[in-house]
Amino acid sequence: MQKSMLHKGEEMLFALLRASLHNIAAEEVLFKDATPQDWEKCYNTAVKQGVLALAWDGLETLPKELHPQKPLKFRWGISVGKYEEKHRRYCKTAEELQKYYRGHGIDTVQMKGVGLSASYNKPAHREGGDIDIYTFSADENSMSHSQANALADKLMQDQGNDVELHSYKHSNFYFKGIPIENHKCFVNIKVNPTFMKKLNRLLLERLKPRMAALLDGECQIKVPSQEFNTIFISTHALQHYGTGIALHHLYDWSIVIKENGLNLPKEIAETYYLRGVAALTHLANRHLGTKIGLDNFPCNYLPLADEILEEMLHPEFSVTVPYTNPVKIFAYKTRRFISHNRKMKRVFGASLPKQIWGSILAHIKNPATIFDRGEK
Repeated sequence: MQKSMLHKGEEMLFALLRASLHNIAAEEVLFKDATPQDWEKCYNTAVKQGVLALAWDGLETLPKELHPQKPLKFRWGISVGKYEEKHRRYCKTAEELQKYYRGHGIDTVQMKGVGLSASYNKPAHREGGDIDIYTFSADENSMSHSQANALADKLMQDQGNDVELHSYKHSNFYFKGIPIENHKCFVNIKVNPTFMKKLNRLLLERLKPRMAALLDGECQIKVPSQEFNTIFISTHALQHYGTGIALHHLYDWSIVIKENGLNLPKEIAETYYLRGVAALTHLANRHLGTKIGLDNFPCNYLPLADEILEEMLHPEFSVTVPYTNPVKIFAYKTRRFISHNRKMKRVFGASLPKQIWGSILAHIKNPATIFDRGEK
């Protein structure tokens, strides 16, 4: 997808996001002939892509006469206010959970989400879904890291919380009404065990937690190092390629490379992964205004960059299956599975036969997922 193929409303959205990211005024020329329909497209895309409040920051840099009509602007402002309320609640909850676990000898690091929002110009304008944490021992002489991680789940169960333990990657539970993922590992090992285990090891080595202040210093949480974020945020975005990658993933990546540059560990030499990172970085450069050199990356990342952008804006498949008939559900999910694994091979060197076998085993363990439509 070339820039000229973007809808006018999408071009406007990217302009607003560039202004937000770099704390600059949005390019006025893109908005002088904008119609109400263009603004609706811009707004609806921002909602779908999880960047509505960030786009609002860009909107506020435009002269009043270039703003959308009042009903849409009012809706937009109300939504941003809800983002801010939600962010405050998430920050307070993350800090409370961190203190609670610390009282039981468990350290907690906030990954992406609330943790990464500390690097945003306006942290409250990063949309959050759940809180991703990694729990480990505060003192290995008293308890191992794996024991601390398991204790974190048990403590929630002892409080009467329903803790889902079906995933090897993380457990799921609610704390103060907010969904939490307690990670056992950082990446999806099963996509390509050899490569992903190496990434997981590198991430653990580079975790190096540090304190970050949120809510104007009112809230203090632990976040990972910049080196960790370079690997993790890019990997997380690429894992969503084919399963719901969105502009908020690209904005996260833009935040990381704008702040830290692009410094991957020399141990990572796999062409498929480097191509994926280069594709994301190219999109950040082209559409969000970062300026990261890519001379040392594989030269064939441009087609992948176009595919990723197309998947962001016009996904091939939806997360929720659009059918209720069991046969159609199965057929749709089969096509989606094949498409997803083709994408995972592109960026992680995934093996389709291994992915099929893993899916079969997962469905045997939990047959109800075969015809699950993925509704929230």
